[in-house]
Amino acid sequence: MGETEKLDRLLTEEAGELPPPPEVEEEITPWKRAMRRIVWGIGLTTCTLNVWNINTIMIMVGIVMLWLGFRALRRENRWFAICWGISLIQVVFRFAGFILNATIWGSEHPLSWLSYSVLLLPLIQYFCLWRAIIEVRRRASQPPKAGAAGALIWFYLVLAALALLNVQGLIIVGTILVIYILILRSLSKLPHLLDEAGYQVQPAPVRVSDRNIWIIWFAALLICIPTATLLFGRYPMEWLPRPEGEQAGLEEIRSHLVELGVPEQVADDLSAEDLSGLKGALRVEMEVTEEPFNDGREVRITFGRYTQVHTEYDVKELKATNLAVELPGKRWQIIHHFQWQVQPKYRTTECIVLWPAARTSIRGYQMEGTVTGRLLYDMDGTTYLGDYYRLNVEDYTTDSIFWGATENQWPMALFSLPLDGENYRGYLTYPMSTVDDGWILDSWMNYTHQVEFWNYPLMTAEQHEKQGLWNGTGGFKTSQTAIQFYPYEN
Repeated sequence: MGETEKLDRLLTEEAGELPPPPEVEEEITPWKRAMRRIVWGIGLTTCTLNVWNINTIMIMVGIVMLWLGFRALRRENRWFAICWGISLIQVVFRFAGFILNATIWGSEHPLSWLSYSVLLLPLIQYFCLWRAIIEVRRRASQPPKAGAAGALIWFYLVLAALALLNVQGLIIVGTILVIYILILRSLSKLPHLLDEAGYQVQPAPVRVSDRNIWIIWFAALLICIPTATLLFGRYPMEWLPRPEGEQAGLEEIRSHLVELGVPEQVADDLSAEDLSGLKGALRVEMEVTEEPFNDGREVRITFGRYTQVHTEYDVKELKATNLAVELPGKRWQIIHHFQWQVQPKYRTTECIVLWPAARTSIRGYQMEGTVTGRLLYDMDGTTYLGDYYRLNVEDYTTDSIFWGATENQWPMALFSLPLDGENYRGYLTYPMSTVDDGWILDSWMNYTHQVEFWNYPLMTAEQHEKQGLWNGTGGFKTSQTAIQFYPYEN
């Protein structure tokens, strides 16, 4: 035998003694790969971090890892087959939930049964996993027990109870997290115990590789979520051309209002009913402001050792005109008019909340009717009209760090701006009367608009308002304008 042949033989023998690559080892002991995915899948889908959408990403990854892990073991026994079937249902439910979270349906029409199903399925799955491990250990001539899987069932029950009772606290959360890590660590030791017993598993055959499953999953999410937001991330609005001569016969009232100081744009936008209700107007008080929905630019001015820093806005997108029209008999008609001076960057959901002058804290006035109004925009020389998607008095509670929980009962208008056209505008109006002189008349309009692109899970302007969030949080900003004056100086 030549030297070359001896060398080849020696290398072959030595190579046989080296540890196999990870891919080969996983094929020899598929338990390691499958159980590692199951443990990670359970961890990622049960305890999540609710910051920066990390919880959503964790669930997106964990739910697929669970399915892939059980897919490899589905032929081992019937309990693993049930676990695999449940994981497939979870994938479908979670995918539907991810799509639903990209639409306004999630907040307008929540599917409670879907949420309960998502919570119930893991409990059934953990029970089946417990039975599956007991069956495997029995076949491997080991004690038929699965303490970690059994503990996982009790842990999930306790976790669900604490969530329903809204139990909070750093000590409780820390204790739960430590226990959870110990349970998963114990569960991950199962493949090693089976390897020691010489138990072998033949992974179930598959038609689609794991790599292609990951590609299909994330491609479907990247396509469907933006599509769902584009199609169903706005309120359904109905727009009709403005009737010709809508204010016919009311020209005298309109001219009188303009003489008193009502801007022509506001007078033109009033409906025939609202315009006729202003007959006999005595005077008009008005405050006009321009509100920005952008970050502006930072300006620094240095005075010796001191530097003054402030923000200047070159563009102020929204024009707010707040009017109080006095009528005979110490009656008032309050009008809050808004007009977009530039095309809004994002046209998703809008919310306007009024703090009427006749609110509880201002005892000098009382409401004489309900809040009404409408929306308008122009396109190709035609003016279109639309009603608010919802306009009523909302009861809700906001929880502020500084002010605590606050009960609110304010008129709220919800709508979406059209994707086409220009000169978007609208108004809200309500009547009131004076019952006690000497009180300040002030009525506020709070307009909330989306200012950032990222908005997932989708939050509406209404939700932002009801949560009492600060400007710049949640991707929305609220402008506050008001009409404030003393009606009777004496």
